[in-house]
Amino acid sequence: MVLLFKDGSGTFEQGLDLVRRREFDRAVTKFLDAAAKYRKEGSIPLHNLSMAYTQLLSLGVRLGHPEAYRATADLLRSTLGDREIHLGARSISASELANQMELTSRDLTLMIEVQRGSTNPELLSQNLQSLANSYRAMGNQVLYLPELFQQQAISTEPRVAVLMAYSFETLGNALESRDPLAAAENFQTAQQYWIQAGDEARSQAAATRVGHLSFQARCWFCGREGTGHGVQFVSLPISENVAGLKETVTSSPLPSIDATGRTIYACKGCFSAAQGLADRVALQRVSEAEARLNARIQALEHRIQGIPRIQ
Repeated sequence: MVLLFKDGSGTFEQGLDLVRRREFDRAVTKFLDAAAKYRKEGSIPLHNLSMAYTQLLSLGVRLGHPEAYRATADLLRSTLGDREIHLGARSISASELANQMELTSRDLTLMIEVQRGSTNPELLSQNLQSLANSYRAMGNQVLYLPELFQQQAISTEPRVAVLMAYSFETLGNALESRDPLAAAENFQTAQQYWIQAGDEARSQAAATRVGHLSFQARCWFCGREGTGHGVQFVSLPISENVAGLKETVTSSPLPSIDATGRTIYACKGCFSAAQGLADRVALQRVSEAEARLNARIQALEHRIQGIPRIQ
């Protein structure tokens, strides 16, 4: 049974007990109370430690906010230095935890930029790789706060691979429209990092992008060669099998039809022209249909007007 003491030390111990029971909100209240008591007792170092614990535990509801990590890291450095923090299953020095929190703040900021799309993908890619190198320099540490709040042992090593994967995907997305082959190379590198990170779904998605971006074909209509399915050329389904037709251009080894013979490849120029023609034909048919419908409506109105009314 935990005894109730009126001094700062007893209140502090109550706070630690609440942390062990994962009652973080109540622990915050106890550490605030302990900080006030330590200040009255003149124990400034213990007051600072209690306030640091309060700030750390309050961070639990703001884990997605980069600025909260930065502010707490600054507090730890300015008030505790290298003092040990004894929250959770293990202890950690305040300076080491502050380093982890600064990296987490950078991580969250960059992930927000990745999700939104950056106006400077080259710089974003560099920043992602810089952060990955900072994580790598820490060794394979277990991040303290996910272990404390979520009981998850997340180490820095897999995070290095994830950040490197995002870095190369960012470059791949930036290069896709102007250099599909270079984009494919970046996605191929990203795929290897996703494998290292143990993310099979993202690895497969990157492999699919590599296949699409590196695929080369020749336009069925004009013979122009293109790279990147969906980038420089597209597939068009056709109703007849044309696999047996003799190629009009024999100098290029690139295909203009797929293996089934029911899909042809068209460059974006020919596709745009064909799409424009199809749109015009569709509009003309709609206009003709409307004209026929209006004529029938008018004829029906005339017939109705010609029927004598019953008095």
